Amino acid sequence: MTDDIKPPMVRIEDIYKRFGKVEVLRGVTFDVAEGEVVVILGPSGSGKSTLLRLVAHLDRMDAGRILVDGKLVGYEERGGKLRELSDAAASRARADVGMVFQRFNLFPHLTAVGNVVTAPVHVRGIPRSKAVERAKELLTMVGIGEKFDAYPSQLSGGQQQRVAIARALAMNPKVMLFDEATSALDPELVGEVLEVMKQLAHGGMTMMVVTHEMGFAREVADRVMLMDEGRIIEANAPAAFFDAPQHERTKSFLSKIL
Repeated sequence: MTDDIKPPMVRIEDIYKRFGKVEVLRGVTFDVAEGEVVVILGPSGSGKSTLLRLVAHLDRMDAGRILVDGKLVGYEERGGKLRELSDAAASRARADVGMVFQRFNLFPHLTAVGNVVTAPVHVRGIPRSKAVERAKELLTMVGIGEKFDAYPSQLSGGQQQRVAIARALAMNPKVMLFDEATSALDPELVGEVLEVMKQLAHGGMTMMVVTHEMGFAREVADRVMLMDEGRIIEANAPAAFFDAPQHERTKSFLSKIL
């Protein structure tokens, strides 16, 4: 009997995406298990960020299917074809996917708490008092409990990124996506954001992470992938990926960054 085998939390099936004549993703297929941390590496332009944006339904794919917890994100299937949901329905479906970007994208006119409560109140319909209580818990968890009432302009880059992480977590997502979440930070601030990401990983959050932080990938990932020219070139456990890469492209990539 296989009834107790859980389906993957994220299923990516034969995804294609082009911008104009440029084919950015070419038949990408893989699963992410519940609680798994997958780190995606690759050169600029390899399709990493585009892939995360498709999982979050921030861009439209040209072919393929993406499911989160067994459900299509942003689409419904009718007559064997995918049809895009209305903006409102897609927004509700997207709520299961938390995404943290390179740029923090905080509302400058709202405090840290205000930034965190906006989506739960307006998308999830959570009462504001409960959303504020949850926001304060999350901001404390990410290490900036003393900054509830601070505006983004009063926060360091690392603190702003931690507000952005709390904002994503406030929606109780089933998967968290991190797209170069530390690359816009001053070097001395990178560690505080990576520490929060490690905390989430150790807590069992399903995560897909695009990063250049090799130490994080080696320490925290369950699986490391290399993307190049819109395809997955190699995927393996961190020790095997870094210490005994199989593909020549992986060896070449690692030789330039390690």
